[in-house]
Amino acid sequence: MPPNPSELAVLVIDDHMIIRQVVEQNLKHMGFADIDTAASAAEASERMAVRNYDMIFIDWIMPGKSGYALMQECREDRKFDDVAFVMVTSESDERHMIEALKAGATSYIIKPVLANVFSEKVKKVLDWIAKRHEKSGAKTA
Repeated sequence: MPPNPSELAVLVIDDHMIIRQVVEQNLKHMGFADIDTAASAAEASERMAVRNYDMIFIDWIMPGKSGYALMQECREDRKFDDVAFVMVTSESDERHMIEALKAGATSYIIKPVLANVFSEKVKKVLDWIAKRHEKSGAKTA
């Protein structure tokens, strides 16, 4: 059974405030309540150093370190094994999607963010989280 969205901690990383707000609004509409945001990979790294997240929505292209590079670094750390990474990007080329999924993205959403597509993909990510929790013996809602 998928976890209750209200019990999951989420981080939204995007250098564009509007995108952070759109993603956050879509998440709240789905029942998520514990949502942090970051405008850069550096800010996200600071947040992840002091807090564990269940889901991280991450933009590919940002000033400084890219979201793609940040996700790759996280995937090298066992601490992030059960964290779902959702790439939210304008990179619509199929090779980018394949590259992101190979690098450890759990899902891939192309901007502009459409509510119905977003909801469908997030539901699949919730199923992924439930399967990871079953394997590890962690409690799901």
